[in-house]
Amino acid sequence: MKTSFDISEPLLREVQQLAKQRGTTTKSLVELALAKFLAEAATTTTNFTLRDVSFGAGGMTAEFANAGWERIRDEIYPVPEPFRSQLR
Repeated sequence: MKTSFDISEPLLREVQQLAKQRGTTTKSLVELALAKFLAEAATTTTNFTLRDVSFGAGGMTAEFANAGWERIRDEIYPVPEPFRSQLR
């Protein structure tokens, strides 16, 4: 099957030089590189697993067990007293 790609000239020159050194064609070298890439991609797991950095267990502390987001947010990001009235 015939197709075309835009490849940077420096990269193409390197591929052509390597093909010449190996006594093969640029087409064969590109096909080999793509086949190796696809084989590697098929066996490589790219799923990301977030590391568990939890502290303790059981979820919220008793103080925040039934608290709403506003209460938790205000505890995390306290607003200095002079500015509180401006937020409400």
